[in-house]
Amino acid sequence: MGIRCFHKCLLIVISFATCLPAFADDTEFRIREAQQSARISLLTAERVLYAADQAIDAAARIISTIDNERLIHEEIKRLAQGVPGVRALIVIGPDGRLKYDSYRYPVTDLSLSDRDYYREAARRSGLAVGQTVVGRTSGLSFVPISKRSGDFTIAAIAGQYSMVDIETSCADCWAGMVRKDGELVAVFPPESEFDQKIYDLIADEPGNSGTKILRQHQSIIVVAWARSLTFPIISFGIRGLPDTAHVEIDVN
Repeated sequence: MGIRCFHKCLLIVISFATCLPAFADDTEFRIREAQQSARISLLTAERVLYAADQAIDAAARIISTIDNERLIHEEIKRLAQGVPGVRALIVIGPDGRLKYDSYRYPVTDLSLSDRDYYREAARRSGLAVGQTVVGRTSGLSFVPISKRSGDFTIAAIAGQYSMVDIETSCADCWAGMVRKDGELVAVFPPESEFDQKIYDLIADEPGNSGTKILRQHQSIIVVAWARSLTFPIISFGIRGLPDTAHVEIDVN
C-alpha cells in the first residue's frame, strides 16, 4: 500500500515537472506578443501623427495665404483625406470658435474654447495629443491631435482606435496608448478596464521600452510599452499570462 502510494505521488511530481517547460514557453511567447503589439501600436500611431503634423502645417499656410472661405474648406478637406485614420481637420479661431471644418461647409457656429485640446495646444509647442472625447455635432468619439499656429488652433480629428494595434483573434489581448502624463488616450478592445496605476507605471518607467508582469485583481498580465521619441505618447500591449508566471508588481 505504501509503495503504491509512493509511486502515485512520484508520477504526479514527474507530470508536474514535465509541464513546467510548457508553462515557461507559453509565458515567454505571451511576453514577446505583448512587446510586438506595443511596437506595432507605436508605428501605427507615429504614422498617423507624422501625417497629421504635416497636414496641420499645410493647413496653416493655406489659411494665411488664401482669402476665400470656400476654397480654404476644399483645400483642408483634401489635406484631411490624406491623413490615415483622420476623418476631419478643423480650425479654431483666436476667440475659441470653430472657423473652418473640412467635414462640412458652411461651418457650424460652435464654441470650442472649453475643450482641453484647444487649451493644451495654446500652452505647448508642437503637437498635443488629447484624450478621447465625443464630438458635439457628430456624437462620435475621436482623439484630437492639435497644434497652435499663430492665432489659430488646428486639430486633426482621428478615429478612436486609429493609433493602436487592433487584435481581433485573441481573447486576452489588449493594446492602447497613453500620454506622457499617464492619461489614457485609447485602449482596444473598448470594454477593457485597467487600473490607472498601470498607466502611471508605464509613464513613470525610465527608458524607451520595457515590460512588467503584474497582478490585477485575480489575473496575471504582462504589460509591454514603447515610448515615442518624437511625440508625447507611449504605446502599450497587454497579454494575459498563466497563473504560474512570476509576478513583479501587485497593483491591487
